[in-house]
Amino acid sequence: MREEPVVPLGRRAFVGRVAGLAAAALAAPLRLLSARDPAEAAPTTLTRVDALPTTLTRTWLGPTYWANRLQDWRLAAGRLECLAGGAEDAGRTVAVLTREVVPGPASGSLSVRTGTVAGGPGFSGFLVGAGAGLLDHRAAALVQGASGTGGGLFCVYTSDGIAAFCEHTDEADQFAYARLPARDTSPQPRVARSTGEDLELRLDIAPTADGSFSLTLTVTDMVTGRVRASAVRSGVADAQLRGGIALVSSPRPGAGGGRYWLKQLRTGGGKIAARPDRAVGPVLGCLYSVNGPVLKLTAQFFPLGSGEPATADLEVRDAGGWRRVATAAIGAGHAALFRVEGWDRSVARDYRVVHARGTARESRYAGTIARDPAGGLTIGVLSCMIHANRLLDRASSGAPRIPGERRAGLYTGRNLYFPYARLLANLSRQRPDLLVALGDQFYEHRPTRYVGGGAPTLDFLGRYYLWLWSVAGLTRRTPSIVLVDDHDVLQPNLWGHEGRPAPGGKANLGGYVRDAAMVNLIQRVQCGHNPDPYDATPVRQGITVNYGAFVYGGVSFAMLEDRKFKTGDGDGRDASGTPFPQSALELLGERQEQFLQAWAANGSRRPRICLTQTLFANLATTPAGLPKVDRDSNGYPPGGRRRAVRLLKQARALIVSGDQHTASVVRHGVDGADDGPVQFGGPAAGAAWQRWFEPKGTLPDGGPHPHTGLYTDPFGNRLRVLAVANPRVSFARYRSYYPDGGQDLADPGLKREGYGIVRVDHAAQRFVLECWPGDVDPTRDGAAQYAGWPYVLPFSQA
Repeated sequence: MREEPVVPLGRRAFVGRVAGLAAAALAAPLRLLSARDPAEAAPTTLTRVDALPTTLTRTWLGPTYWANRLQDWRLAAGRLECLAGGAEDAGRTVAVLTREVVPGPASGSLSVRTGTVAGGPGFSGFLVGAGAGLLDHRAAALVQGASGTGGGLFCVYTSDGIAAFCEHTDEADQFAYARLPARDTSPQPRVARSTGEDLELRLDIAPTADGSFSLTLTVTDMVTGRVRASAVRSGVADAQLRGGIALVSSPRPGAGGGRYWLKQLRTGGGKIAARPDRAVGPVLGCLYSVNGPVLKLTAQFFPLGSGEPATADLEVRDAGGWRRVATAAIGAGHAALFRVEGWDRSVARDYRVVHARGTARESRYAGTIARDPAGGLTIGVLSCMIHANRLLDRASSGAPRIPGERRAGLYTGRNLYFPYARLLANLSRQRPDLLVALGDQFYEHRPTRYVGGGAPTLDFLGRYYLWLWSVAGLTRRTPSIVLVDDHDVLQPNLWGHEGRPAPGGKANLGGYVRDAAMVNLIQRVQCGHNPDPYDATPVRQGITVNYGAFVYGGVSFAMLEDRKFKTGDGDGRDASGTPFPQSALELLGERQEQFLQAWAANGSRRPRICLTQTLFANLATTPAGLPKVDRDSNGYPPGGRRRAVRLLKQARALIVSGDQHTASVVRHGVDGADDGPVQFGGPAAGAAWQRWFEPKGTLPDGGPHPHTGLYTDPFGNRLRVLAVANPRVSFARYRSYYPDGGQDLADPGLKREGYGIVRVDHAAQRFVLECWPGDVDPTRDGAAQYAGWPYVLPFSQA
């Protein structure tokens, strides 16, 4: 990889630069150095942060950077170029993953070359203090346009030639970027920025005797060597500096304007810590499954350039060392899909994905293919991962309304779920043998605004990458099954109508909003590693299918797509306003019903689990405790639901699903009130929209926990509610403080979120269903699940 050289200065430029720097130094306040560290007096040596190629143009900026948003930046000729300069594009950032400002009285420096791509009002420069040192570095990497708690400090050079320090923690006026007091030490006259410029911005951080810091921002013209602008801000608290570092390009908020490039970032000094282990890419993560003698593995790449190798190799290690077992093209969605036949599932093996073999940019991503477990199986259940309650590129309020509700500061753990570090660490402590992600791995409107057009592939990938970056530590060594749901295909609800396009692009009229190529790309990326489908014949528009069966850990699994074939729509009426005839509506569709019939009749004596997206009932009530009609639930259509649960009863299958946000265990009724299969709906890992099941009065034949007993949903479906984990605040109380009709709630302390565990105990012939809060360490003495769990289901009663 060729690193772009530093441009040398000629004699006149060198003399000019020295003179300019001397003038700025004389104007700056005297820095009081710690007597304990006389070495601080020596000039800080700066080292290059990256080694970017200068001959490529691509979306991915390199392993040391994270772009906000993915589609808003590109690498071109060794420069990071911002592509967004519109009225809504303020504060586009590139997080520096491998550097952070640390606490303590040390000094540090950053420098970067920058210039103007497109003229207009705006600025470029540094952001320091992202996340205030309180966030996982991946969460701090998301700090961008909207100001808020934990947003840090802009240190920038404006389009009108001013070196400035700007506020980025303001929750009241999130795009004001108010200029903070600083002493201007610039030479006169001021020089406005232009597209031909080549500038160096340098930020020096120095401790002072009172325990605060002095910041000096110097802008030097790399052609003439003269200082264009400089400013000093004193009395900066350590807490304002610690945290992540980012580069920024911003037009004037609300008006649009300038776009900027940056390159050759350098840092030095004890105040700036290097974290090389945080670099990521070109492979972000892997997903794999093993079904009998077939291994399938997806390696997810960042978007590479047209001149880079377009294939990758999968290698495994055995007694003879590493050997290549498959080669795959990096195809649609920048994913390489490997398939290995004749896999020995009885032993665990290390693997690695090798890209650009034999070149200076060769990379390796390593993990372990686990052996197929015997004697028992522990399944981790995830769904509904919104990443952030509030938007990070739009103004929003985190102010509490309910007494006891905590403020959701924008760049704090009360707003940012991503990267789910605590939840996933606790899930890992359960030592799952299999991870199932049951849909809504991300939401199309979080953590940044929804993009209906423009660059849909990059917009999808930017959101999906956050999910994979979160779970990659698990999935690199644990097999996984991933189902897609409505938000995964970039729409709020889905009645798939066997693949038809949504009339007028309106999701609530039924059908797919996105075109078939986009839907297939999404499914390829998320589901390409799943075991093979039962019948791979595409549905309408050529949309691919993923339903099928597999065996793992001595368990027979079915995977359903419970919305792809579903008919009807949001109001239960056709285009003319006529109610759909109930007898004509489908849920699973004929093809999936035939699949379930075959699965139930295959003669296997293994325990069975059906993985599906959502609950086969409408388990939701109003603030008054009345049944709430929701045709997005799979209580609708009731005829299709009845056929589905009858087939699953015949299979004696436990059903496991997500989607509803509120965890539950129910036993469905088929011919009676509760003579059907049991379904475990896992909790949301993180969701803004809340659902409640708080029926008015006491349910008949109730259990030991509230809101359990016999229930008939709004579509006439009968069931027994065995457990439910409602939000900690009642719907009636919520509505009294949030009367606007929405159901969003930010404070995690008022919700019941987490993950599910399904334990298959072959020796005891039973399933054990567990529902865990994400913030509870399950290995701790007294660690408690949500009330109603664990629920034990003997195989014979499934």
